[in-house]
Amino acid sequence: MIKAVFFDLDNTLCDSDTAWNIAVGETFQRFIKHEPIVSEETFTKEWTAVHQELFQQLDSGKCSMAEVRDSRFPFLFNKLNLPSSKISEELNDFLSSRYITNLRLFEDVTVLKELQSYHVGIITNGAHDEHTDSQLSKVRYLGLNERIQSLTISDEIGVRKPKCEIFKVACERAKVKLNESVLVGDSIENDIIGANRAGMTSILIDRKMNVSYSKIVDGQPDISISNLYDIISSI
Repeated sequence: MIKAVFFDLDNTLCDSDTAWNIAVGETFQRFIKHEPIVSEETFTKEWTAVHQELFQQLDSGKCSMAEVRDSRFPFLFNKLNLPSSKISEELNDFLSSRYITNLRLFEDVTVLKELQSYHVGIITNGAHDEHTDSQLSKVRYLGLNERIQSLTISDEIGVRKPKCEIFKVACERAKVKLNESVLVGDSIENDIIGANRAGMTSILIDRKMNVSYSKIVDGQPDISISNLYDIISSI
């Protein structure tokens, strides 16, 4: 019997990709006012490389998401052979502010009202501090803290999805067993594989019907849906 429904945050409950792309574009426009000799192509190339390197360190447990966030512009300036200055801090603050300002909940998040007979929680990778674009801040900004009973963030407990420990902590907080819980998420790697290995029911939210399914057994969702309304008939 299912007693708890947990959700991923980014691109499951809110449209993070759109908000991020808008914020990065606006940040580049501000960046070139300070450094007009850097082309958009060069900026994009090095910006991508910076994130790849930082997230490799994050995934290997060498740093937290908060440290990734605070390091990205100093790291970028170093790659571009630009002197580090307060400009990098200003750009980081600007990016964070524009990102959260452009965040929007998906319309079908209203389904949370129909799940009142379950424990409803969020399990998400990211920062847990008071910074503008931490997961904690995003949940508050979107008003989700008023719609859920628990929030489990990777930086808070030191473990990221897909590791089983983060799902165990979330279920312990909700006072439910793993096999009494559902995880709804958009990522095969982080959400589906993680939930399956932890012993939860996994639900893939595939809004655009374009997710590439994993060939490994743990990467197969128990249920696939194209909108959150379908959760009601799935559990």
